[in-house]
Amino acid sequence: MIHDTSYSFKKMSTQLMTLVESKLWAKVMLGMILGIIIGTLFSSTGPFPELVKDHSNFIEVLMNWLAFPAKFFLKLVQMVIIPLIFASIIRGLAATTDLTQMKKLGGKFALFVIFNSTFAALIGIFVCSLIEPGAGLSLKGAVSTFNTSDQAPLINLNPEIFLNFLPVNPLFALVQGQMLDVVILSIIGGMALVSLKKEQIKIAMDGLEILQEVCMTIITWAMKLAPYAVFGMLFQVTSSTGMKALFSMGRYIIASFTGFGLVILFYLLLIMIFKRISPLTFLKKMGTPLLLAFSTSSSAAAMPVTMKTAEEELNIDEISSRFLIPLGATVNMAGTAIWQTSAVIFIGQAYDMHLNFAQLSIVVGTSIASSIGSPGVPGVGIGILSAVLLKIGIPVEGISLILGVDRLIDMGCTVVNVAGDLTAVKLFGMQKTHFVK
Repeated sequence: MIHDTSYSFKKMSTQLMTLVESKLWAKVMLGMILGIIIGTLFSSTGPFPELVKDHSNFIEVLMNWLAFPAKFFLKLVQMVIIPLIFASIIRGLAATTDLTQMKKLGGKFALFVIFNSTFAALIGIFVCSLIEPGAGLSLKGAVSTFNTSDQAPLINLNPEIFLNFLPVNPLFALVQGQMLDVVILSIIGGMALVSLKKEQIKIAMDGLEILQEVCMTIITWAMKLAPYAVFGMLFQVTSSTGMKALFSMGRYIIASFTGFGLVILFYLLLIMIFKRISPLTFLKKMGTPLLLAFSTSSSAAAMPVTMKTAEEELNIDEISSRFLIPLGATVNMAGTAIWQTSAVIFIGQAYDMHLNFAQLSIVVGTSIASSIGSPGVPGVGIGILSAVLLKIGIPVEGISLILGVDRLIDMGCTVVNVAGDLTAVKLFGMQKTHFVK
């Protein structure tokens, strides 16, 4: 039995489409452009260096006030990210009460998600380390204190480290916002929920849906502040660093989309090897949901079309598509893993921070965990990224570097996520011709 999640996703889709129709993305781009231009004018390396020097105190006060909407925006998103992830993971895992079906499809799909997210995270690190989009930006003096790479602890090879992954106090993990603990708690809770009675599962799912909707509403409010947040953040950054910020963001976009392209190429190779389908044919069949994903930046909004494509274009039976696609929209987030790792490396480079093996391991592990727990909606990733940055000691203020282009990156990120869902359902789902009721 598959629970009806259409209401929840329909409501999410409506909220997101309202934002799209209100041209929020255009306002964010305008805020980014104005922030860069005006910030450059107030920069010591801009056209009026003497004037800026004479009024440095006034400019500093102005920067702080213009950055206020950005800080409020971040706080608002961070406030709801933990309960939203908690609800999303459990609802994704408990989407079916058929344990036989869960074992058949869920086992292979879980291995694919873990491998897929790990591969994507490593691709993000590799591409950004190769291109070095943040090199030369030198924002190290922009904040007073943060943990440098030589302060990172060495990897603990003691087996106790695996026990430390299990949260001893679930409420403490939720209150403290410990991302990895919350993800593990949610996975265990979702698996346990499946074993309960149908009536109990329905009650829990209804409650989690309400929690998810409340969090989504708050994030929708926060996203309306995004244009002002982008303007203030980029004004602050460019007035401090000049045009270096613009150049570095361009390289960051190139690095991110290179990573996205490599992962999609990997999907096409998997389909060609295991299903004997031409990469161009498979890419053409995915065209409609990928375009919708790109335009809405939402796996959830694209999900109905994704399921239709799986059933009509890829010849997958309804049980497989309606189990794996909703689950994938919650936990199969390779694009998010690329975005997380590339953003962390980029911001670290901007602060002249060279991450050691221990920190890179934390980045990969946390990015995989957070990508599995990342809801398929725009705007959520900023809160997750801030948690990753704090975990390894990189200043969270560095998010200002990427917030202006977050919409564009999010669009590419969602395309990878949806492509990953369709790849998984084609690899592991039952074909209509082989399905017997």
